[in-house]
Amino acid sequence: MIDLLSSKASSGDIFINMAMQYLERHEWGQAMMAVEKAVAKGRLSEPDQVDAVLREIRDRLGLRQTGLDF
Repeated sequence: MIDLLSSKASSGDIFINMAMQYLERHEWGQAMMAVEKAVAKGRLSEPDQVDAVLREIRDRLGLRQTGLDF
């Protein structure tokens, strides 16, 4: 159901919310994919939140830099 809602949404905000939920469940790969979808969708109401979530994912994965630069 959430996938349907996110595809119909006009912004990527729902994907950021999904990424945060994935982080809580320790699903780092899923969280990263949700961030990528959020950025691709665009029109984010809080772009700083993308950076915070991405930093959290990188910290959890032990990554210093990825191919994504937001």
